[in-house]
Amino acid sequence: MSFGWKLDVSTEEALIKISGEIDFTGTPALREELHKCIETTKGDLKIDLSDLEYLDSSGLASLIEFSRLLTKIDRSVTIISASEQVDKLLHLTQVKSLFGM
Repeated sequence: MSFGWKLDVSTEEALIKISGEIDFTGTPALREELHKCIETTKGDLKIDLSDLEYLDSSGLASLIEFSRLLTKIDRSVTIISASEQVDKLLHLTQVKSLFGM
């Protein structure tokens, strides 16, 4: 099934790049892919959301869950870049500190 987003993982750089649009229809698949990233990477992770045009509350919840899962295993995630829309959402919901912003 195709969704309006794309996730690229560079295990060498520990970098996850998410682009496109994330809403409730694509969130279950996003959660699954993020869980796989925990298993296939080591150490702390970085997320680049600079090409993510839209993120709704379900997508944000998936990112928060991802952060909490990593914290439980003494790892962290940092958002290194975010589009204007995503940055506004992170600011309004006061979760930037969860992602090292």
